[in-house]
This record gives sequence, C-alpha cells and structure tokens, in this order.
Amino acid sequence: MAVKITPVSQNLAFNTHVDHVAKEFSFLISEFEFALSKNEFVGREFWIVYSKELIDIEILFEVGGLPFVTMRNNKLEHDEALYIDNGDSIEEFNSRAQQIKNSRYERREKQGTEVSDDYTLYGRDEHIEYLREAARTVRENIELKRGSLGIRG
Repeated sequence: MAVKITPVSQNLAFNTHVDHVAKEFSFLISEFEFALSKNEFVGREFWIVYSKELIDIEILFEVGGLPFVTMRNNKLEHDEALYIDNGDSIEEFNSRAQQIKNSRYERREKQGTEVSDDYTLYGRDEHIEYLREAARTVRENIELKRGSLGIRG
C-alpha cells in the first residue's frame, strides 16, 4: 500500500496558519513598525518572527498541533540550559488560549482519534481562534508593556 504524501503547500493546516497569521498579526507591521524577520521552515517547524529593535514575536507551527506564540525581549538574559528564558508564552496572559490548547490536547489523547479528521472537524476553528487570541494578547502586551516586553503584570 502506498502512503499518500500531501505537499505542505497544499496542506489545509499550513495554509490556514499562514493566511491567519498574516491577517491577525498585520497590525505589528502597520501600527507598531515591526518587520517580518523570519518566515521559514526549520526542520519540521514553520517559524514566522516579527522583530522590532530587541523585541521578537515568534510564531512557531508544526502541522498536527496548534501554534506556539512567544513574546521575546532579547535584551534580557536567555540560557536554555539554565532554564533562564527571556520570553513569555501568550498563554501566560490569555486563559482562553490556554483553554483552546488544553481542549485540543485532551481530545487528541483519546483512543482512535484520526489527526486529519480532527483538524477538519474541530482543529481548524481552534487554530483560527487561537491565532486571534494570540494576536489580541500580543497587542495588549505591547501597548501595556507587560511581561517580558516591559513590566510583569
């Protein structure tokens, strides 16, 4: 039996991700003068990074999961080996984003869940809502200089 391989450019999850990141995070460029500094695959992960001065907004996506959005302040110390991080996940500031992730993980852990069916039935809507929540949270944190972007709170 041959395994059907869909090119990533034709993958619904990938295309949903790229389209909705562009839509939801466009304010970073138009309102806050960030620049798109990375838009590429690194192994199996697709990275989109918006940068301004020492601030990076990193959006990591791997087909089969939900994105990870991190606000990173590169003037702060960072050392993964010592567990010193200069970034904040948007989920630290947005309970709805955390709830979306938890719901997806719980559903995916159930026996017999087919990943492609799950994305078509539920995952795509979760993906879009998660990106919308992430963008809203990034905007709020930039405006209020919260978390790693300024002050904690």
